[in-house]
Amino acid sequence: MNQKQVYSEVYAVLSALNNEYIQKTPQHILNKINTERDRNYLFHVKEDVPLTEQNLSPEAIAMLAALKLDYWCENEAEKEELELILKANDKDINLSSNLKRILFKNSQ
Repeated sequence: MNQKQVYSEVYAVLSALNNEYIQKTPQHILNKINTERDRNYLFHVKEDVPLTEQNLSPEAIAMLAALKLDYWCENEAEKEELELILKANDKDINLSSNLKRILFKNSQ
């Protein structure tokens, strides 16, 4: 999967989420996701199906985890719990770190 398709999947998930998540996400990141996505790759989020069953790419899952960790966790306990989950799977945390670098590169 190419990076633009990953952005498309993340964009689709963000579009399906409650507006509070959009408001918690910095505008420059939302702009990057919107401008970098592949507009020909349409990923449809089914609101009645759990996100874990939506066949998201591992890269999109990692990017969403990074967004949750940095912006959406409600408190420190929730953030620590997510960090423990990510650390339990080194592959995912490394993927998340790499995607965070891509996502935040030249976007501030």
